[in-house]
Amino acid sequence: MKRRSKVSSKRAKGRPRNPAKRKPRTAHKEQSHKTGMAWLTRELDEAREQQRATSELLRVISQASFQLQSVLQGVAETAARLCRADGAVIFQLEDGLYRFAAGYSIGPAYLEIERQTVISPGQGTVIGRAAMTRKVERIDDAQADPCYEQKEEARVEGNTSMIGVPLMRDGEPVSVKLH
Repeated sequence: MKRRSKVSSKRAKGRPRNPAKRKPRTAHKEQSHKTGMAWLTRELDEAREQQRATSELLRVISQASFQLQSVLQGVAETAARLCRADGAVIFQLEDGLYRFAAGYSIGPAYLEIERQTVISPGQGTVIGRAAMTRKVERIDDAQADPCYEQKEEARVEGNTSMIGVPLMRDGEPVSVKLH
């Protein structure tokens, strides 16, 4: 017999329902639950991947024979992997201009182009935009972007979309380009 409150005929609060009498989940609720679990699993996997990447970078940085080049190379590789990008390039600020510092998963022809490229802050490149705004910049289609100045260079590697991420050091952005 169910306990009733003294004031009304409604069930009294505070007493748990009988789990055996619970209504089964509907297919919609079950699917929603599965979707939520899948999302949480993906989020957890991504968080673990970011933690592994951070751990790898800290290991490289803490090595006794610390060399900036190996750290930058590790940052480029980790950034490409985390963002699921085809490749990554880091440009370092030198005398007000950005010059190639490290690259990951780029072809030899494009690597040579990047090594010879000097970039000024400005709208002409994704690195220049990220350096100028100090924010993440995105180019969805390099060939269709009216301000993008390196269309031929982008064709060499087959780059259509790219992201420029300013990494700040001593108040100045050291930029990473993902493609």
